[in-house]
Amino acid sequence: MHPAAWLLPLLLAFVDAEDDARAALEKAENAARAGRYSEAKAAYERLAKKSPDTEAGKIAARRSTPSAYLGWDWVVEHGPSSNRVDIVLMGDGYEMEHLKGFAKLAADIPPLFERQATFREYWNYLNFLRCDLLSAESGVDGFGREYDTALNAKTGDTYAGHVVIDRGRVSAMFAEMPAHDNLAICFVKNGVLGTGGGGVATIGGREATTTVHEWGHAFGWLGDEYETAQSAHQGATGRSANVSDTADPEKVPWAHWLEAKHPGVGVYEGAAARAKGAWRPTTTGCTMASGERFCLVCQEALVLRIYAYVDPIDTCAPEAQPNRGKPSLELGPEGLTFDVQVMRPTSHALDVTWWILPEARFPTTGGGSIPGGRSQAGAKDRARRGALVPITDEPFRPPSGAPDGKHQLKLAAKDLEPGKYLVVCRAKDGTKLRGEKWPWVLKDADGVLESERAWWITVK
Repeated sequence: MHPAAWLLPLLLAFVDAEDDARAALEKAENAARAGRYSEAKAAYERLAKKSPDTEAGKIAARRSTPSAYLGWDWVVEHGPSSNRVDIVLMGDGYEMEHLKGFAKLAADIPPLFERQATFREYWNYLNFLRCDLLSAESGVDGFGREYDTALNAKTGDTYAGHVVIDRGRVSAMFAEMPAHDNLAICFVKNGVLGTGGGGVATIGGREATTTVHEWGHAFGWLGDEYETAQSAHQGATGRSANVSDTADPEKVPWAHWLEAKHPGVGVYEGAAARAKGAWRPTTTGCTMASGERFCLVCQEALVLRIYAYVDPIDTCAPEAQPNRGKPSLELGPEGLTFDVQVMRPTSHALDVTWWILPEARFPTTGGGSIPGGRSQAGAKDRARRGALVPITDEPFRPPSGAPDGKHQLKLAAKDLEPGKYLVVCRAKDGTKLRGEKWPWVLKDADGVLESERAWWITVK
């Protein structure tokens, strides 16, 4: 007998135990997804007790605590998480008998965004997920009392007692989920008012009217466009896309709108909850004050934030291969077909342009990358890529839009002389809706509105 032969039965038993534990974990997760929360909780507890040394058993142990993550489910799924803005809806202070109520609340949130003009135009870019969190108690820490809740909500130090949550607990819940963008809207059952920043909006109770406003803070990094009498204790004015600490028209964050002479944008004192020392771009009506629609400056910022997460090109076939070092596609008698699916705003289409660039267009030294070829499909940090290098060559096919977002280029060998070429497809959102004089975005410093795919081909 081989000296290590006795290990084989132990290894097989270990593998079987891990498989059984994973199956039990999946069963508990399915129960939670189906809304059978008590069943899921009991299943986690059994698994944690039966298989404490397995990975699944350790996960189950975390989910067996009095306040814990139970599971998740889609509320609205428009596409793969890799190329959508995933917004996770969480609840705090919801005990077992209240979880179905939270599920109903979560279902009511996406329609708020669909009704709002800016998010309605980019509705297909958003996913909403419900994160089911069990709280042992229903309450908000403060005034000498503490409660055991999933997100450790407490009363903040503001004059009105705005509710705040423990960001570390939110991150811990994100870690239990298979996909997310670190973006959440957290509803505190017994909280009041709301706060937002750093990707997380916190809403007290069921204050639906404040949800989109707080999301403007959390996701768009937008400031308040209102003034209050309670501003004397606040520190220095911060700057955001729509709030300035100076009235200098050349130094405000929206200076490019003033330079373009847009009639709806100016410099008005009274913002960031201050009557003096802070300026906003519009007079009244913005969602970041108390209006229904985001002002032009806020709208621009939100569209750019969406495209920081979402690539204008959703899918392509064949797989893009811009690196000259990889084998090129051969354009033979059967020809080649390139398919690109771009994102689809609600009422306007993205422009798609095709180029076929000869190999002589590129230096023989260097990496052989496409012009400005730093884009990556599905990357969630698209703002870091920077703007694409302009292509000055005449396009093979000029810009065109398609309501369904489907674009195709068919090439035959007779179309090109023998040699090596780079096929480039670029998609861009001009953000100009039909009937409107101005685009929604005037300045795209990071080039997030544009994307490209490229393929090297060889004509024998």
